[in-house]
Amino acid sequence: MKPYRILILVLAVALAASACVKLGGKPVDKRYYQLSPERTAAAATQPREETLKIRRLAVSDLYNARELVYRGPEGAIDSDFYNLLFVTPGNMLTTELRRWLTESGLFTHIVAPGSLVVPGLTLEGMVNALYGDYSGTAPAAVVEMQFFVVDESDAENAIVFAGSYKERVPLASADPQTLVQGMTQAVAHIFTNLENDLAVAPLEN
Repeated sequence: MKPYRILILVLAVALAASACVKLGGKPVDKRYYQLSPERTAAAATQPREETLKIRRLAVSDLYNARELVYRGPEGAIDSDFYNLLFVTPGNMLTTELRRWLTESGLFTHIVAPGSLVVPGLTLEGMVNALYGDYSGTAPAAVVEMQFFVVDESDAENAIVFAGSYKERVPLASADPQTLVQGMTQAVAHIFTNLENDLAVAPLEN
């Protein structure tokens, strides 16, 4: 047999063997999480007459992925291939915010974009940070959001409320499950503060 044919045969066997090893290996073990803050306070007894539309929350490009995000020393940033949110953070947090404000009883109705109901007010939001901070000796969950309420009855869509919120929750350990618990706690604090601010804001132009 000619030498080049022997070389081709050896390469083919090697490739076949590596494929068998890959196919027969243990599947990648991924874990999925949900950020589901629990609202425990009593609902408002006198809701506002306005209908509030809640748009989908925008998310900073740095954190707009299902993988958990970690920040380390010297500005290092990484994502976790094995530990993920079950759905994208924008969809998940928007769903939780609608549920939270519906349970608050602050408004007569809470609607989503696409509803045939014409709202009096629209709430828009941005998630500016959603990560685990491991840059120092004390790990923490960091969540930052900002919100605007727009008066839909005004021809210029005037902003009648604006608020920025930042929470940093210390973590007992650096594992992903503890981080998700910390981020959930941070989101609950932000939603609580937003609800309290909306309860006393005039929300009129």
